[in-house]
Amino acid sequence: MKERVLRELSSTEWLREFQKKLHAKAKAEPRFRFYSLYDKTYRTDVLAEAYRKAKANGGTSGVDGETFDDIEKKGTDIYLAELQLEMQERRYVPKPVRRVYIPKLNGKQRPLGIPTIRDRIVQTAFLLTLEPIFEADFADSSYGFRAGKSAHDAVREIYKYLNWGCVEVYDVDLEKYFDRVDHGKLMKLVARRISDAQILHVIKQWLSCGYVEEGQHRQSTQGTPQGGVISPLLANIYLNPVDQAFKKERLGNISKGSIHLVRYADDMVILAQKNLEKGIALLKQYIGRLGLRLNEEKTRWLKLIIGNSVDFLGFRFHSVRSRQNCARLILVYPSPRSQERLRVMVRKYIHHSIPLRVKDQVENLNRYLRGWMGYFRLGHGSAMFQKLAHFVNLRVRHVIWRRRGRRGYGFSKLTSQYIYGQLGLFYDYHVAPLSP
Repeated sequence: MKERVLRELSSTEWLREFQKKLHAKAKAEPRFRFYSLYDKTYRTDVLAEAYRKAKANGGTSGVDGETFDDIEKKGTDIYLAELQLEMQERRYVPKPVRRVYIPKLNGKQRPLGIPTIRDRIVQTAFLLTLEPIFEADFADSSYGFRAGKSAHDAVREIYKYLNWGCVEVYDVDLEKYFDRVDHGKLMKLVARRISDAQILHVIKQWLSCGYVEEGQHRQSTQGTPQGGVISPLLANIYLNPVDQAFKKERLGNISKGSIHLVRYADDMVILAQKNLEKGIALLKQYIGRLGLRLNEEKTRWLKLIIGNSVDFLGFRFHSVRSRQNCARLILVYPSPRSQERLRVMVRKYIHHSIPLRVKDQVENLNRYLRGWMGYFRLGHGSAMFQKLAHFVNLRVRHVIWRRRGRRGYGFSKLTSQYIYGQLGLFYDYHVAPLSP
């Protein structure tokens, strides 16, 4: 047991050192194209780490129906050894993804592609090798799915620019971004850094393997499926020319209007003190080159004067006047849509028809509330959180009282000690400051 732990530590140290070297080389030589990488992706230690990460991320099975339990019944070492040989002999061919749909708040559905576990392992192995290289090329304005960066960092950046006076805002919505990615253009962008033919071949296979929906296999000629392990990296590679254009033009200089781009995957916003039209023109130029289009109905150009607001990543940035000195203030809190989503989920988790004890329903709800508050507590939502806490409290009381065959909320009988003590209902609604 001790020898195995030491062996795993040694493998992890090698991988980290290898990633550091790749990143340093890419940073030092922006035009260098990396070769002879494919054999690193099927190293025993790399595949073992890829399997560990894939399992930690969980998820259901793909089109082959294979689960992690199936793999472990067979023996993880045996499974990975077979996959390693398949990759080494270049017999690996990805299977199409299984397409499912996730309901959206507006009643529409969002497609999600679920690769097989086998493909998720190989994609993770590729990600471990390729991400350090492309990370060296990505701009600071990009925050989505990057190591050391988060949605909160993007929110803080927007808050900072708004307080700098960059109140001219262009709220961008790309029309069906993940469906419109041009495979040829994406592969050219990848090939700027990667010359290993087998790496490029496998990535191209992932892009073109298609999806299975209602038992029918449909081929992909463009787009990248949401849900694939490698998809966020490819999405960032495809939009990196937009980020680099803003960086190259130095639009952030005050003399040019202090124009700034903040991007999280395909969500982006441009903020400026003045001359916002320059930033808009540059954006349209580059997304046009990439074969993308703006959703004109959802894309907005506005000025964040007193009373106006803009939503980004589920947060609302709202401009108000200070009661103390009449100065302009920017308040940040969960958007009305995010709040409504919470209410919908509370009703889903706490309901009189669910065949669970209320205490068990509360435990399930608590997991959701912890995650929701972990994301949304950033900013100035204290008053709003109290209203939501009151709503949750009433919902729990109503279900308890209805199960007892009564109407109302049972305030005289159901004490706070019972609700928050015995049932253990979540109550941590404190806010977190926006400053780093």
